[in-house]
Order: sequence, then C-alpha cells, then structure tokens
Amino acid sequence: MEQSLPVRFITVTEVMPITPHMSRVTFSGHGLAAIGDEPDQQVKLYFPRPGQTAPRLPEPGGDFTRWYEAYNAIPEPERPWTRSFTIRARRPEHDTIGIDFVLHGDTGPATRWARSAKPGDVLGMFGPSDYFSRSVPLSTSIGAADWLLLAGDEAALPAIGTLIESLPEGGRAVAYIEVAGAAEEQRFETRGEVTLHWLHRGEVPAGHGDMLLRAVRDAEFPPGQVFAWIAGESGGVRALRRHLVDDRGIDKRSIDFSGYWRLHLTQDDAPTPDDLTDARELVARAQDLTSDERARTAVFDEAYENHSAPWVIGEPQPAVVTLEREGWIRGTVLDAGCGTGEHTIHLARLGYDVRGIDFSANAIDQARANAAGHGVEARFDVADALRLDGGTTYDTVLDSALFHVFAPEDRARYVRSLHLACRPGALVHVLALSDEGPGYGPEISDKAIREAFGEGWVLEDLRRTHYRGVVGPDNELADLPAWLARARRI
Repeated sequence: MEQSLPVRFITVTEVMPITPHMSRVTFSGHGLAAIGDEPDQQVKLYFPRPGQTAPRLPEPGGDFTRWYEAYNAIPEPERPWTRSFTIRARRPEHDTIGIDFVLHGDTGPATRWARSAKPGDVLGMFGPSDYFSRSVPLSTSIGAADWLLLAGDEAALPAIGTLIESLPEGGRAVAYIEVAGAAEEQRFETRGEVTLHWLHRGEVPAGHGDMLLRAVRDAEFPPGQVFAWIAGESGGVRALRRHLVDDRGIDKRSIDFSGYWRLHLTQDDAPTPDDLTDARELVARAQDLTSDERARTAVFDEAYENHSAPWVIGEPQPAVVTLEREGWIRGTVLDAGCGTGEHTIHLARLGYDVRGIDFSANAIDQARANAAGHGVEARFDVADALRLDGGTTYDTVLDSALFHVFAPEDRARYVRSLHLACRPGALVHVLALSDEGPGYGPEISDKAIREAFGEGWVLEDLRRTHYRGVVGPDNELADLPAWLARARRI
C-alpha cells in the first residue's frame, strides 16, 4: 500500500569521510528518488536504542497526528532518539541520498551512531514533508534577492553546500564558514559566483569564540538587496542575526536562521536564559504567518525546539491558579494550546480529568517529559484547536495565550471550533495579552474578544489581569497587561 506519510526505513550503503571530522553516509530506501532538489531540505532521523538493529517506529498512515501519537506511545526505553539533518546529496538514479554527520567530541546518539556506521545499518526517516516546510521556499527567497549571504559553522556546512550548489548561473553568494582548520574545508560545484571565506579557529573549541561574528561584522557587503541564511550554535546565530538587523538594517523577513546546537547542552536539555532571547521575533513571525498553517506550525515548533518561547515559564500562570481556586474550573477540561503542559499538569495533579492539546509536536514532546518529571499522569495530544470536531466535548476550556495569536479570520474559526468542543453551559476561559501593553508579541483588544464570542455564547466576564512571561534583555519574568474573559456556551 502506498504510504501517504513520508516515513520510511533507510539502509546504509556507503560511509565516506569528507574531512577529518565529517563523514557522508549514503542511504538507500523506497521512494528516495522522488525527493525534490530544493536546497536545505530537513528530515528527522530516528536512531535505534541499544540492543535494536533498527529503530522501532509505528506503521505510517495517512494522518500525522495519529502516527505521532503512536510514536509517543512507544515506551521510552524503546523509543528511538531523533535528530534533524539536512539532505546533502541526491542520486535519484540510484534511489539514494547522502547525509553528512559532524564527528564532534560529544557523546550524543547521532555522533555515536555515525562513528561506527557501516553498510547494512538501518535508520528511520521522516520527511521531507509539507507538514514542516517553509511557507516560502528558500529558492524563491534567494531568487528575489540580488545576492546571498551565508554564515555558519561546520554544523551548517551540509546546508550551505546545498545552497551554494543550487545557485543558478549568475547567482551571487558570499559565504563565511567557521571550521577547526584548513583540513575541514570543502569544495563545492556550482554555476553561481561564490566568494568563500574560510575561518580557522584552531585550538579554540567550537562555540567558544566570536570569529564568525567578527568576520561578518567587518565585511564590506556587495551592493543590492541581500537574503541572509545563518545557522550553527544558537548563541552565535542569535548574535549574527542581531548584527544584521540592528547594525546592517536588514529586514527580518530577509533572514533565515536556525540554531542547530547549544553550547554545553543537547536538544534534550532544559532551556537556559539565553535560549529565550529570540522570543519577540518568533512570536511576531507567528502572528504574521497565522494565515499559513504550515508556516505557523513551523514557527512554534522552532520556538519550542530552540527553547526560546517566552510563554514557557516553568509554572502555571497565576491567573489560572486563581481561576481554579475560585471554583471556575469544572468537570472535564480541555487545555487548548497547552504548550509545555504546565496548566494540564497542575490540574491533573489536583484530580481534574484534563487533556492538553497543541499543534506543535515539539511542545507535546516537552509537555509529556514535564509531566513525567513531576510524576504526574497527564494526557497530551498533537491536535489543531481550529479543527475540534465535537467528537469529544468538555465542561471547561482553558485558553492561555492561544486566542491572541490568531488573525481575525482564524479567531472566528477558532471560536466555532470551541463551540463544537463545548457542552451546553460549558465555560471557556481566555487569558490573552492586552493591547494596553507593553507585551512581547501579539496583543488583543477587549473589543476583539467581545466580537469573537457573539452568537452562541454569553460573555459573562471580561476583566484586566496579568500574564507572566519572559521579557527584557536579561530574560526576566514580568507580569504583563492581559485580559481574562469567561464565555459560556449556549
């Protein structure tokens, strides 16, 4: 039967060193020839646990949400490790792809696997997928600019290679690439005009210096409109992006950026204060992109993966705690847009029948980990609050910082969706950042709330309150102006 989800097993056919600290692994697998040639295509690789010859994965079906739920239902000791990678090379005539692995000094599952990889080894792969694709393809953004700026460390080299090699004749690019030394430099075949600046950090460990930032800061940029692509260690990427926006005046929409790794930390570690400094832009981008659902999902996935979501404070909102104490949380509860699960966990600990949903798979991953860390049994599902079908209905719906991210047309969809999910007489509590500000991103007026909860609802209460979030250059917790609304379904 044809698979509608891009989930497959891939088998190693060749392992070839590219440089002393990078290896290209070639994989064969069904359907790999059909993968397109868009640059910087991301996939998720699934690595087997000790004792497994192949990662344990659910059978692919037509519904991503159900597949992901089945994946998370695998007991943690048997659930594969997963990491994101770029497809570096395609050979459609052989139905193979190549993926480059940086062989750095840590002991992460991807590096451990790559150091001993051999023909016949099996991994799982999800993607490339429209579920997580950019709203505007990179090739389109690059083609609309006069020239392309590339900046990154060795972790970004695979993607940089695809971008350079995708340039059309006459396309211009300037690249600044930080590596350990001359032995780590690579050659690229391209029709474009590329100026490469290799930066050798020597004995300085990756992520510990500012060589890449200084090189870009001191550079004389060519004339014309630029599109910038930057990636690598999260702190370095953050500093580069700030320089391009604040010092160079480059439009944020003309910068594609990604923090591939964090100094001293893995993808599985808790966020640091520095991880939160991207918050304002990520939230603003989410608000701009709400009309494109794939883009909206990708932005929030990125915020959770990079631990840069300012609404994640490690505890429930004080306004929500007060609601429960005053008796406004009743019966079965839906935590819509639950994020990392603090409210679901809080209510489950108090004995409520509560379900947390979020359209970000990364958020649900973290919510489940948080519940386990607190020793609380809590239900979490990947689901879209715009598409609640009424199959399950609730007595209370809690919305903490979800309503305000929607564009006006999606607010109406959301409220219709809530109506289906609520039993007659059910209460919906909306905690949203107020336009009376200051806030850190999307804000809403009391008028917008009143207009949204019209026919089919009675708006019983709408008052000023506060929303606690991460703000300021020092990433401090602050109480921001907010609205708290209570609507009853008729």
